Amino acid sequence: MKARRHPGHPVVRASAWGTALLLVALTGAHGQTPGPRLRLSAALAQAPTVPAEPQAPAHWTQDALRWQPGTGACTDRAPPRWDHLTLDDALAHTLCQSPSLRQALADVAEQSAGVDIGDLASRPRWSASAEYSGARNFNSFGRSGRTLSAGLGLSWVLFDFGQRSASLQAARQALAAALAAQDNTLLEAVRETLRLYSDGVVAAAALDASQEAEASAEQTAAAAQARYEAQVGNQIERLQAQTALAQATLERVRAQGTWDNARGQLALALGADIAQALRLADWEAWALQRPAPPDLQALRQEAREQHPRLRSAQAQIDALRARLDAVRADSQGSVSVSASGGNSRNWGAAGRGNIPAANAAVVASIPLFNGREADAQARQVLAQIASREAERETVQRDLDRQIWQAHQAWRTSQQSLQASERLLESATATQRVAQGRYKAGVGSMQDLLNAQSTLADARRQRVSALMEQLTTQTQLSLAAGRVGPFGPTPWTTRPR
Repeated sequence: MKARRHPGHPVVRASAWGTALLLVALTGAHGQTPGPRLRLSAALAQAPTVPAEPQAPAHWTQDALRWQPGTGACTDRAPPRWDHLTLDDALAHTLCQSPSLRQALADVAEQSAGVDIGDLASRPRWSASAEYSGARNFNSFGRSGRTLSAGLGLSWVLFDFGQRSASLQAARQALAAALAAQDNTLLEAVRETLRLYSDGVVAAAALDASQEAEASAEQTAAAAQARYEAQVGNQIERLQAQTALAQATLERVRAQGTWDNARGQLALALGADIAQALRLADWEAWALQRPAPPDLQALRQEAREQHPRLRSAQAQIDALRARLDAVRADSQGSVSVSASGGNSRNWGAAGRGNIPAANAAVVASIPLFNGREADAQARQVLAQIASREAERETVQRDLDRQIWQAHQAWRTSQQSLQASERLLESATATQRVAQGRYKAGVGSMQDLLNAQSTLADARRQRVSALMEQLTTQTQLSLAAGRVGPFGPTPWTTRPR
């Protein structure tokens, strides 16, 4: 922040000749000698130039699927430029450092192992055994014997009324639910990154505007003090200018606290220290894009087909249905075959020689008197299915609500941005007129202070409107279950 005189410091009194010169410089000698303009800054006094046809850069979420914790893309990525942090860099490093994504990946790995276990259950099980034993008879002869035996066994469930296939299907659906949950975690991570970055941009803009407003208030207070000392201004104007300066200082202090809080939260999401200094840059290009909102009905249909929350809910229902089949099959019994073969060698009291052995059996296992238990388990699973179906309907309604709200917010944000641009142009013109009137001696101090405050507020509102448009565009795509911009064909987060 620029060094400036503290508002509480007394104004150094000038000589009468110096005061007269200052008065002429500020007000002009009946319009003959224009003096320096009282203004916020060149950046705030001029309306921002918006290109008629802004270039359309690659979407800031286009590489979101690459940034998975623990992958080579994240490991090889260099630290971000803290002094020039773009939105896409913030997303990449947030995803790479996301603990929720790491947990989702671990859940997927767990369910994938469950599928492998279910697949192995349909295969035969082999076992090998070896045993060595020794014995001694404590009688008059005191003879001892030793035995060494080894064997190989096989067990295989031939038929179980579909229990193993149902369990395998349940494991596969659990994996599908975990993959959908991972996709939804990615969507939420993108949403949270944009929220934190947007809060930082708005807070930084508010801080810049408050600093400019404070600098302008200092100039105005100095001018009012000079007019008062030259006996061409009154006490009310001087006090009003000092009050406006104190208010501007208070707003700057509050804006600094808001920025520090927003910066710290964004730094933590990036995996950096909370005290890490940041400078947000190059986000305007995405915010200035103004594509037409897609068809609302098409968005709802797209969400029903691909949104991870719905896919996860449906996969959980399918897993429970497969589990119900497994419970019913378990009550029917199973048919299995077992076989084993081996050889034993004896020494001593047990005699000498090799004793080969082999056996085989076909076992039919039929549960008896377990009807109540099987019925209770089936009813339990049916109740869980009914609960998940109700949950799926709740998710569907929630997604419809989010899509509707995001669609309306997008349309509103486009109109708000246009209105904020008109407001900034009007506030800039008003401030210039107020300056001219005050310099000419026909305008009041209150009009100038109001114009300066309105211009600073218009600057903040335009930045907020830009970020609101970018946010609503992203929120609409996330509500439909996609990562990336809307185009001719939807981009789902993961091929189904």
